[in-house]
Amino acid sequence: MAGPLLRQAAGNLPALLIGTLGGFIFFLLHMPLAWMLGSMVFVAAFALMSDSGGQTGRILRHSLPVKIEGRLRELMVTVIGVLLGSAFRPAMLDRLVEWAGLVALLLAYIPFVTLLGYLLFRKVGKFDPVTSFFSATPGGLQEMTVIGEHYGGDARHIVLTHAIRIFVAVMTIPVYFRYIAGYHVPSMAPGLHVTQMPLHELALLAGCGVVGWIGAHFLRMPASRLIGPMVVSAAVHLAGFSEAKPPPEIVAIAQVVMGAALGTRFAGTPLIEIRRIAGLSVVSALIMVGCTVACTFAFAGLIGTRFETLALTLSPGGLAEMSLIALALGVDVAIISTMHVLRIAIVVLLAPLTFRLLGLRPKGG
Repeated sequence: MAGPLLRQAAGNLPALLIGTLGGFIFFLLHMPLAWMLGSMVFVAAFALMSDSGGQTGRILRHSLPVKIEGRLRELMVTVIGVLLGSAFRPAMLDRLVEWAGLVALLLAYIPFVTLLGYLLFRKVGKFDPVTSFFSATPGGLQEMTVIGEHYGGDARHIVLTHAIRIFVAVMTIPVYFRYIAGYHVPSMAPGLHVTQMPLHELALLAGCGVVGWIGAHFLRMPASRLIGPMVVSAAVHLAGFSEAKPPPEIVAIAQVVMGAALGTRFAGTPLIEIRRIAGLSVVSALIMVGCTVACTFAFAGLIGTRFETLALTLSPGGLAEMSLIALALGVDVAIISTMHVLRIAIVVLLAPLTFRLLGLRPKGG
């Protein structure tokens, strides 16, 4: 029994080592979602190189095959779910009325940009309906890939479109505040390291993951390993039982594994196809950024919100990156983080419902 398990674990090492190197380099370069995107880029490049013709490709393919076991990836998805839920705080419940205008605008923004993106990927890119939908939604990279694949979408297309969306968002709106407006943006969010966190907090976070995973699986929720832990973690943090987040080291490990798992999916994808997807993804991301800018100028004064607050609220970047920018700008980080968690939660929870209403079923379902 131990032999097969050890061989499976050893089979993950090449991808994990390559992914860790990529994540570390991206971290040194202060890139967004460094550990995940760096891992994904390096493993994807290696997978593409191994799949190329010639002697070099054959040597790499046989000596260092890149793969990530599904069970390891699923465990890391649970960590991401707990992390998303930990962004909720009890004080947020008292400010919902104050943020009603932002929430209303967000609820209009999400379907509008999703529709524009869907039409682009479906009509111009000729993607299938599932891949078009989950490529177009302004949800998280990890979340949309997990759920999109569950419904039979092409994970390689989905992950590439969302990775490019994050890059474009971070290199436009936040970069404007950093390099033109002159604000300093830290490279990493503060947080208690694993050696500093009390054991009972670690146990509570682990319990959120386990209970959420089992409960969502029992209820037959789609993407149960993500949504279940996120819902339970959010309930625990909203109730005030904990203010802890998963330690940055564990989150970095989860991102490396997720990035490596996503990177392995690029094996066998022709470079010409990647260039085509990338071009469409840049256009989609610029459409989202354009809608963000237009909505900010049109509605900031109308709903009584600061320009910076509304821009960062609607910006299609990542939760961590937008929260760091908010911290540097002196904008209420709670507003930004809540709106981005809400954005991700709306897309994660309503996307499966939308597909049920449209009569589409998960693959194998």
